[in-house]
Amino acid sequence: MASIQEIKRRIKAVTNTRQITKAMEMVSATKMRRSQETALLSRPFAFEALRILGELSIRTGYTPAIMHERPVAKRAIVVIASDRGLAGSFNTNVFRAFERRIENEVKATSDPEQLRHGASKRQVIFIAVGKKAEEFINRKGYELHASFKNFGDFIEPEEVVPLADLLVKGFLEEQWDRVTVVSTHFRTTLRQDVVVRDVLPISDERVRETLKELVPEYGRFAGTGNAVASFAAGAEAKWDFEYLIEPDPQTVLDTLAPELVRIMVYDLVLEANASEHSARMVAMKNASENAEELKGTLTLTYNKLRQASITREVAEIVAGAEALRT
Repeated sequence: MASIQEIKRRIKAVTNTRQITKAMEMVSATKMRRSQETALLSRPFAFEALRILGELSIRTGYTPAIMHERPVAKRAIVVIASDRGLAGSFNTNVFRAFERRIENEVKATSDPEQLRHGASKRQVIFIAVGKKAEEFINRKGYELHASFKNFGDFIEPEEVVPLADLLVKGFLEEQWDRVTVVSTHFRTTLRQDVVVRDVLPISDERVRETLKELVPEYGRFAGTGNAVASFAAGAEAKWDFEYLIEPDPQTVLDTLAPELVRIMVYDLVLEANASEHSARMVAMKNASENAEELKGTLTLTYNKLRQASITREVAEIVAGAEALRT
């Protein structure tokens, strides 16, 4: 059994740990609330931009090159994780979803003989967002095409432009024929779901699916679900007004489509940030509670050992006094 001094040292260490985790919990809670607010505020903009793209393409009959479907010979996969750890199962859930939904699919579509020679690595191009995503892809042995780190806790729209432009340019230049994003979709403080989305090429179906996912379950923006449902009804909807498009539909849509991709990517990163801070806050809260419980257990053990030591000393004094008396 550990000595009294050892138990006392452990209590001090646990106390310091609890103070650190409590401080991290409070910081994460502040960042989480701010990230949630930013993510929620971004959703109406993404909703309206995606709606405009779908509606204009239906009205004009013109589809930008970014919406053209073609046989998928190469695919770019974007994995969005965090730059730091101590976020509970946040990163692990993203990586597990990647392994379930992406890695098995890549292996299943590759000939075993070609797979041994790295054919799947040439067919799939990987892009990492976050230091943990970069480490994961390198650890799996896949070739990393690009990596984006240090987006920050409160990312600004212009910070995602390099990532969005890389995806659009690669698609238009046929470096890849589809872009799939593995990221975390924020629902509530205690619930974040990992979602695997195809963001390029943009299609009416994907626009409607994304519109539905952008609507929060709770809060002041939850009411936009009615607008989503009406737009998701399909291209058969009737309009009583016309758009005046200057200079022409082709120029407008070719300019608008890449901007919409930037908005989509910005929203994905925002939701991942909000999910990360939520997961970290919960993880630090659990760590703080566990430290408090461990401190209580150690304190009880310390008191028992101290009481036993005092009892033993008293017994030795009494025995000494009896021996002197006799």
